[in-house]
Amino acid sequence: MVRLAARADRRRAVIDEVALRAESGQIENLLGELRELVTPPAWQRIDQVLRRVTGLYGAGLSHALDHARDAGADTQRLSELVIEDDLLASLLVLHGLHPLTVEQRIARALAAVETELGLVENELTIASLENGVLELHSTVALGGGAMSARVAEGVIRKMIEGAAPEVTSIRITGLPAPRDPSLVQLRTRREAP
Repeated sequence: MVRLAARADRRRAVIDEVALRAESGQIENLLGELRELVTPPAWQRIDQVLRRVTGLYGAGLSHALDHARDAGADTQRLSELVIEDDLLASLLVLHGLHPLTVEQRIARALAAVETELGLVENELTIASLENGVLELHSTVALGGGAMSARVAEGVIRKMIEGAAPEVTSIRITGLPAPRDPSLVQLRTRREAP
């Protein structure tokens, strides 16, 4: 019975996560439409209101975390739970309240990238991070097999942007030059005798 309840809870969490991502996308779309519908001075006022509301909610989140710590919550466990909750973690990043530094979040994202792309540890490392510009260094070609280098780079960008939205630009150095696209390699399939 306990296993069934836990499985149902996980299923609900996945459904909630999908619904929350869809809701976030709809909000972005509505804001884009609204921006197109109103005059620039009106949009500036709307933007000010949204920033103040967001700031108010950020202050509330900060107070909630402080109260949890003051009430004797296991701060290590609280941080772990926050880090693993994608929605809460993204809200805390938005307000500068995430328990991990931007560098730590990027390192975690790179570990996930290594798993996703089948890289060995330290084949993709942080070279520098300054003023929102992240430079990564790769010691191997990205992609291969069915995955192109561009797809691999897209995976890297998506994972880092999700973990550290403060990063405004990502450069990857150390990549070998792409092959000449005019050369096409054809493979023939042998017929079974």
